[in-house]
Amino acid sequence: MMQGCKATVFDLERAWDGAKLKAVAAEAGYTDKALAKTLAITCPHEQQDIEVVFRRVRINNPYNILVRLFRLGRAVPQSELQKILPGLDLETLTAVGLLQHGDGQIRSTVKLTPFYDLLLASDFEPPARREMPADHVLGVGAASVTLAGLTVRRPVETALDLGAGAGIQAFLAARHSQRVLGTDTNERALNFARFNARLNDIEGLEWRQGSLYEPADKQRFDLIVSNPPYVISPESRFVFRDAHLPGDQISEQVIRGTGRYLNEGGFACILFNWHHRSEDDWATRPLSWVGESSCDSWLLRFSCEEPLAYAAEWLGDYEGKDSPDYGRHLDEWMSYYQDMRIERISAGAIIMRRRKGQRNWSRFDAIETARGIGSSSDQIERIFAIEDLLETLAEERELLDFRFHFDEHHRLEHRLTVEDGRWVVCEEHLHASEGIPFAGKVDMYIAQLLAGCDGRRSLRELIAEGAQRAGTDPETMIPAFLKVIRKLMRSGFLRLVK
Repeated sequence: MMQGCKATVFDLERAWDGAKLKAVAAEAGYTDKALAKTLAITCPHEQQDIEVVFRRVRINNPYNILVRLFRLGRAVPQSELQKILPGLDLETLTAVGLLQHGDGQIRSTVKLTPFYDLLLASDFEPPARREMPADHVLGVGAASVTLAGLTVRRPVETALDLGAGAGIQAFLAARHSQRVLGTDTNERALNFARFNARLNDIEGLEWRQGSLYEPADKQRFDLIVSNPPYVISPESRFVFRDAHLPGDQISEQVIRGTGRYLNEGGFACILFNWHHRSEDDWATRPLSWVGESSCDSWLLRFSCEEPLAYAAEWLGDYEGKDSPDYGRHLDEWMSYYQDMRIERISAGAIIMRRRKGQRNWSRFDAIETARGIGSSSDQIERIFAIEDLLETLAEERELLDFRFHFDEHHRLEHRLTVEDGRWVVCEEHLHASEGIPFAGKVDMYIAQLLAGCDGRRSLRELIAEGAQRAGTDPETMIPAFLKVIRKLMRSGFLRLVK
């Protein structure tokens, strides 16, 4: 059975100094890197065996006590806490709602997770996720990391975090925005967001409760980020997961509304799930939602599943495959998909930029996985600039007169094989070393041309040099070169020199 909604956790009327708590955590080495090592996982948001981790941090020292208190949710003797971490103001942290006293023990009411240089409060997960209350507040997760990586980080005046939760994206946006509005339907999540803002001493933030763009009223923004409750399900169990709308309508409404709330030149990045009929039409519906938005759009798909596998993944996470109700819920989800004629479900992101008064372009790419996507801001702006250029060309040969700079965040790997007793290059593999992981094979001629892309010579001049080295007519090389160069441009390997 679901538990009722939790009471609001933090007393935000009480004055307290979050900097002191952050200083204690920093001095103890309570960082995202240290925590990932302790948990023996690659990212702090992954699942771990609590009992195993507890045995790694049994020895009393400042770091271990903070892990037990704020990551594992274990009680710590008050005497030990005061002795080893005298900088913690237990009285004030209890009054504000972060800590609880009882029988000489101190417990934390919430999880505190280090993320970059932030310290973020979220709810502990119960032993069985199906026992989560409806207004459970999530912390840093895989989706948080992906959305953070795909957000364009230009300095802007205004930003909107739609579906802010505990405020993770809003805090990152505040680093390059003068004002940030965070919205959510979950009042309790906004309480966490306000607490986290004070804990991390972040200013220029405003929080409003409401659905979709309603809290934004008539404001426009230079940046919109959104990680809405996009799971396609028949349930309304969790505010962070279920949108109380049929199918993928929450995703559609967020995307359709974006253009009306973006300033000219502003970017938006939205994570979402959507359904479609086959592998051939996966991009059709999401790109149709961009419609009359006056936005250019880039759709990225990270995964695609049949409905049964999709349902099993989400129900396994939040119902538990050992639950006696697992099979019944699985049947309910499948009946729902059949009624809606849902045959495939994809997960991905759409990046949009408002550009009114011109013919807008759309593109779509399937990426093998969202895992490992790092900061992609520069890469995304390069790719949008390239798409703008390609839209203006009457013919592809016009590219010959442009100059490009090969972006430094890419690597060329040689793969060797033995022939006649010596090592020879059998394949050259070009890949992005950060951002969206584009990759591809190139031959020696293209590799040499890319090395010459230093912004001083045009493509025509570089192809002529390559043809001279090969002892051939440049005109015979141009068609093949332009085909490959266009693909490399659209993958962000080349930066246009203006």
